[in-house]
Amino acid sequence: MKLGAEYRRIWAGNASSNLADGITFIALPLLAADLTSSPAAIAGLPLAHAVPRILAVLGLGVLIDRGDRRVLLYRANFARAAVFAVLTMLVATHTASLPVLYAVFVVMGVVETLSDNTAFAVLPQAVTAAGLDRANSRIAGTQLIVDEFAGPPLGGFLFAAAAFAPSGLNTLAFLAAGVSYFLLRGNYRVPAGGTAPPAGVYAGIREGISWTWHHRIVRTTVVIGTIAGVGYMIPFSYLVLYAREVLGLSSAEYGLLLSASALGGLAGAWSAGRLRARIGYGWSIAVALATGSASFLVISVTENLVAVAVALAAYIGHSALWNVLAASVRQKATPAALMGRVISATRLMSFCGLALGALLGGRLATTFGLRAPFLVAGALFAAATAVSVLAIPRFRAWERGGEE
Repeated sequence: MKLGAEYRRIWAGNASSNLADGITFIALPLLAADLTSSPAAIAGLPLAHAVPRILAVLGLGVLIDRGDRRVLLYRANFARAAVFAVLTMLVATHTASLPVLYAVFVVMGVVETLSDNTAFAVLPQAVTAAGLDRANSRIAGTQLIVDEFAGPPLGGFLFAAAAFAPSGLNTLAFLAAGVSYFLLRGNYRVPAGGTAPPAGVYAGIREGISWTWHHRIVRTTVVIGTIAGVGYMIPFSYLVLYAREVLGLSSAEYGLLLSASALGGLAGAWSAGRLRARIGYGWSIAVALATGSASFLVISVTENLVAVAVALAAYIGHSALWNVLAASVRQKATPAALMGRVISATRLMSFCGLALGALLGGRLATTFGLRAPFLVAGALFAAATAVSVLAIPRFRAWERGGEE
């Protein structure tokens, strides 16, 4: 099954923007470290990125369901290119400052959320329902390659060559993404048969949240995703410390460990559509979550580097598999007119789960040691697995078209 030229443009835009995200993940913290030696000031940058996303995500969902999604996509990415063009000039002229970096993180958090959620809403308008598993798998696999393999080392290499170089390349990458979305030819407004959000932002938000909660399949994926978000962030919030103090890895070795574990993500993304075709969405999601649980339980009982590496690879594989399956379920189940608000409500819960997991991770590691939180995270994934198993009859009925 060919996915078509429109999908290829969406894929190219997503790949370009994710390459820039991978570069940013390494380069901006390095730039911050050149500007200040305060750990608290540097640690505050991710917070400056996360808080605006939480505050803006629901309102952005209304915007996505009211506007031309193609226009939102290319404008969001051209805006990101403009932000990094300004940052490039400031770094090149040695006038960048920590407040400038904070401003960049705030703006990028909001615009990135707008772009990502709009791309999610556009995909089912460009691809048939039968092609969504394959389309999401390819996007997830590409995202892993550019985010985990290409972007971070490229960002570090460019920063070592010239501090302004990563921002300069990001400018070009976001420009390329904007052009890819600009070249979309379909009509990406709310379909004629759809219903525009009610007047008023809050009324639109309420409608999206209400629909999400009352659709049992989508609600189930939101509950699972929130539990999994807490479980994920509990150990990953301090993973670098675990790698250094428990596994005895250097910074370079830690980077290699993460790069190697990302190979599991490629396997997970590749297998998503095939597994779903064999056993359905419900069992496929249960298998993914059980793999995540087992991965963390293994890490909680061993300090063997090979075993930990394999377990991390399995965990990243589960994550890619779950993300592809959950995205396809939500895209198939949600009316196009509600897509922006439903994905925004879903991601708000995910953001909150990640924030709670980060808070719990630090406290658990401080109180019980660096290995115990993996056990707690594994238990949370086991709970998410139980939720998914109980929902299998519901998934089967939905796939047969007998339940909403």
